[in-house]
Amino acid sequence: MSPEQDYVRRATRGLRGRARQETQAELLDHLTARACQLVLGGLSHEQARAQAMQELGPAPTVARSLRRTQHVHPALSAAALLALTTLLLWPVPELLNPQATYSGGDTNESVTELRARGYLSVKEANAQLKPYSIQLKYHGESWELRRADLPVANTELNQSWVCQGPTTSSATDQPRYWLTGNPSVRYVNPASLLACMSEAGWPLELDGQQVKLHGKAFPDTWTREIATMFYVPQLTRSLGHLPRHLWSSPTAPFPQNEPSVLAYSDYSSEIIWITRHVETAAQHVGLLVRFQLNGTSWPEKRKYSAPMFFSFTLPVSDQGQVNLPIRVPHGMKVANLALKSNMNDWLRADSSTFPAILVALPDRTDAPIDLTPLKFTP
Repeated sequence: MSPEQDYVRRATRGLRGRARQETQAELLDHLTARACQLVLGGLSHEQARAQAMQELGPAPTVARSLRRTQHVHPALSAAALLALTTLLLWPVPELLNPQATYSGGDTNESVTELRARGYLSVKEANAQLKPYSIQLKYHGESWELRRADLPVANTELNQSWVCQGPTTSSATDQPRYWLTGNPSVRYVNPASLLACMSEAGWPLELDGQQVKLHGKAFPDTWTREIATMFYVPQLTRSLGHLPRHLWSSPTAPFPQNEPSVLAYSDYSSEIIWITRHVETAAQHVGLLVRFQLNGTSWPEKRKYSAPMFFSFTLPVSDQGQVNLPIRVPHGMKVANLALKSNMNDWLRADSSTFPAILVALPDRTDAPIDLTPLKFTP
């Protein structure tokens, strides 16, 4: 029970039924509005809450007055009217901000964990986006990235899993508004914002480990996860040109309106690597693996089989060498990859053998990915 709730409970002692409920509601409304006034006047939240209750007087005194009249104290009624005017006209961010109505948590990760993974607050992200004339803002019912000369990059609607908007934490270290308990700070993965820009067709340039827009590089901290997730949208679009039966199944437990591509980022000790020389001028190559997801749906208990792909993004050395995984953990087992250098061999191979090809990755995100397999030598 909050101090305000305890105050109004004691201040309405002696009233009964509906009269007590209505009086408690009006008292809480007044205390809330008056505290907002005092905060805007420079007091801390704690000072404002304490002063709002002090101004009404001791709870026993208010209770005696209310019992004598059996209606709301005249001074309180005037104060409540002022409170309603305040709520309608004063720019109280917590009450006027449409995002403040959000009361749940998007992730179980703590803010400390999000920070350790490079997440920024929306305010911090916008400060770093300002030199690029980009703004991350809440519009309608979703977050958007906007730049005057480029299409809007929506972070939530009809996007793949790699493009994610701001999130909040359900952990105890999530900052919250004292009035409603709603999250007051949202956090965003910068690398995910770059993926959103890519999905929207923004002409991002990849130069080694740097990502640039019109020649201006984003901070290095924005690109540290980019290698594992950045090319998923382009790969999805290219794979979508293959015959539908190669990437979609009627028995899949989820709609397959486009190929399902998973970025492989588990660099565990179980992976076995081998060095190969590839014939390409690209700075990065993608290892694209076909596999079949088999299982039983629940609660229907219907067996299903869904074709899927996972990908590695791998740097190419100046000498044209690439470290390739040939044995990777997959589910409860370790899978051997079967590297192919011919498209027909890759598509005709049994997906249970985990057939894989190497493809050149472009240096711009508005460029398509050519799925022609690269030649490689030991």
